[in-house]
Amino acid sequence: MKKTKTFKALILTMLILTLTTVNSVANAQNNAGQIQGIIAQSAIVMDMDTGEVIASKNADKQLPVASTMKLLTSLIFAENTSKTEEIPFTEDALKTTQTALNNFKKINVGDKISSNDLMKAVLIFSANDTAYLMADSVAGNSKDFVKMMNDKAKSLGLENTHIVNPCGLESNALNPESKEINLSSAYDLAIIASEAYNNEWIRDIISEKYKKTSIDLSGSPVHIESRNKILGEFGNIGGKTGNETKAGHCFVGFFERDGRKLVTVALKSEYGVDATNVFNDTKKIADYGYDAKKQVYKKAGEKIGTVELEYKAFGFLGPKKTVQAPIIASKDVMYYKNDINDKNAKLEYNNKDKNAWKLANKEIELKLSLPNHKEKISGKIDISLFDLIKTNLALYAAILVGGILLAVIIGSSIRFINTRNKRNRMGRNRKNKRYRRR
Repeated sequence: MKKTKTFKALILTMLILTLTTVNSVANAQNNAGQIQGIIAQSAIVMDMDTGEVIASKNADKQLPVASTMKLLTSLIFAENTSKTEEIPFTEDALKTTQTALNNFKKINVGDKISSNDLMKAVLIFSANDTAYLMADSVAGNSKDFVKMMNDKAKSLGLENTHIVNPCGLESNALNPESKEINLSSAYDLAIIASEAYNNEWIRDIISEKYKKTSIDLSGSPVHIESRNKILGEFGNIGGKTGNETKAGHCFVGFFERDGRKLVTVALKSEYGVDATNVFNDTKKIADYGYDAKKQVYKKAGEKIGTVELEYKAFGFLGPKKTVQAPIIASKDVMYYKNDINDKNAKLEYNNKDKNAWKLANKEIELKLSLPNHKEKISGKIDISLFDLIKTNLALYAAILVGGILLAVIIGSSIRFINTRNKRNRMGRNRKNKRYRRR
């Protein structure tokens, strides 16, 4: 009896272990490309060189983004301003006092700041008054500048970005009654951040070179320090913080390891007792990005669609016909599996050449389209010349039979004519002989 119970317990244990293993493998497959173990409600990691989304978490969700939107403010400023300009403070800019340079010392309308110091104030200290000053210096007022920001987002194909001010504050000093706030998504911010990082001026300001620096305000130095707590660590080469009531703690990070550059976004993380939660999240996101491996999207030989080809049964002659031909991948098509790519991936044949005789069993170029990334892929039209011939066998047979019949008729006609001519000649010869005998 004891042996039976022991055996049953052993079987039950093995069954539980097997089910647990299978369940773990299934969960791992289902969660591939989904960033785990972070506080941030939304996140993404993207390859800056290829534009590929490597992994994500609710990356299409529209959320408040606080001061991370200053990356777009700075980009438009950099595109419309030189490094050597002197920018006078405006009345509208000085109305904003939350996290502002005018808290360090009294600044008057008309006092000037260099454009390079202005860039440092916005990107390093995240000063809100200077974000408004950027807007006024470029567009004359913040309303027109905000339109420029939204137009830029639209030109980048961003669907979840809606901007109402140049600084990211959730309270508007210029319009206190307004309840609108800046909204975007982790995906959109990654695109904006990549564009901003491509600007040499911005790239220089957010680097470790300016981790601690100063700004000149009317001859008085104001010392500032980067709010990026991981700058220079774990491969981090820059970033932009954001922290507001509705947005939570946000961070956009730029990383480089072994020559490979990634951008990370973490939205709506928690501030924590030492303000490091979002940076801990970011390190995990970056590590995930560098460790991730591409998976098979379509296997070699797998059908990825069909194409309607055109042809004439006799090459350039005959009525035009069409045939639906399968398109297959010539080799494994790889991609980073995640919810963004799974939802948007397309593998297509877009060539205008639809000549069936020409394309039968020939290598063709396919296009793999992913968000912010396109790639050429080798494929094949899975139809042979024999397949085309086979579909026209009845026509070919009918023509062959017709040809044979025509040949028989022509041959018979020729024989008949030859026979008749021969008889006619023989008749004439006999007549000639009788005539000569006379």
